[in-house]
Amino acid sequence: MIGYLALASSFEEQALYQRAAPSINVANEIINQWQDLVQEDWRSYITDPVFCSEEVTAVERFHAAWDAVAEATPQQLPSLDTLWASTQWQLLAAAADEALAIFQVRGCFHDAPDQTRSLLPSKSSP
Repeated sequence: MIGYLALASSFEEQALYQRAAPSINVANEIINQWQDLVQEDWRSYITDPVFCSEEVTAVERFHAAWDAVAEATPQQLPSLDTLWASTQWQLLAAAADEALAIFQVRGCFHDAPDQTRSLLPSKSSP
């Protein structure tokens, strides 16, 4: 989650990603990766004791900003240069930066690159 928030909060990181992977639409990746990390039932798995109350609140606030941006932007997003100038993308970056600051207090998990994925309900769960 920290890696995602770092990318979403930084126009520089987004540009680096786009240069490294020109065939990928980085803007779409930013929208879609959040959907992968935080599904509709996120409150059932982003909980204490893995996440502290400040982190849960940060997810809630960022998710609200992400949802507003996802609703306000077209399905096929324009170039990053165009998005960076938009109020919506600036809102997304600011919200990601606020959430990132909360998550950086604890930092990354050391035993896995992204523990959040292991918290998602498996497809075979009832």
